[in-house]
Amino acid sequence: MRNIRIEVQKILHLPYLLLGVAGIIALCLTATGDMNVGGSQISIFSLLIRPEVTNTPHTAFELWRAGIGGWLTVFAPMLLTLGYMISLSGERQNGQIRFALMRSGKLRYCISKVCGGALAGGIIFLIGYAVFGLLMVIRFPSLNTLPVKEQEFYLMGSTLAAEVVKRLIGAFLYGMMGSLFGIGVAIAFRDKYMLICLPFMINYIYQQVLGKLASDCMVAEKYEKVTWIEAVRPESIMNISRSVTWLIPFVVMLVIYLVLIDVFYLSMKLSTVQ
Repeated sequence: MRNIRIEVQKILHLPYLLLGVAGIIALCLTATGDMNVGGSQISIFSLLIRPEVTNTPHTAFELWRAGIGGWLTVFAPMLLTLGYMISLSGERQNGQIRFALMRSGKLRYCISKVCGGALAGGIIFLIGYAVFGLLMVIRFPSLNTLPVKEQEFYLMGSTLAAEVVKRLIGAFLYGMMGSLFGIGVAIAFRDKYMLICLPFMINYIYQQVLGKLASDCMVAEKYEKVTWIEAVRPESIMNISRSVTWLIPFVVMLVIYLVLIDVFYLSMKLSTVQ
């Protein structure tokens, strides 16, 4: 646990933390908050600075939820693991890995690196999304100002406090899920350009493939398959529930992290032999 805590602290070095949090907030603001009469999208940022661009009233909770989408799902993996990639790349270049291995051993080092990266990604996204939520609370009316029936539409039998807590836990899990791409690339590659570009490219291709599969299933009216395709989108992990469509992607995420630890450990052993 001590090694993991140290890794999290290194990854959350203030400049990396601030850059990640600011990036998450900015990307949330670019998400679509409404549509105008012409069918054009209105960003949450536009609603924030010029609420008169639409006649539709919006609540803070509604827009907070709407912040997950758009460019956020594309660029988040790069922002979440920037500190991790810089930290690991720096250790490889200056020879610190050798001292770390002497102190803790290969397996503990690999576990602390992967777990530290996952937790740091979760923390960065949680902070960014929470601050974005505070901006919405400051600027837009509370959900409690709506009629009871409209509140029930958003809360689905739950309470506002419970939904906020679930959403924050979901944000942490999404940060962990989004970090998979960057952590996996950092383990497999050492070139700085690959470290910066590949997480973005892999995530973008993944999102495009899912979008194509979902649209094809919609045309074929295979709605059950659409449900599963949507469930394996990284952002779907924020919709915490007891359903199988949420539990299976969550378990798969944990399994992938275990695989990354094994791959990292194996690569360390092979590099030592060489």
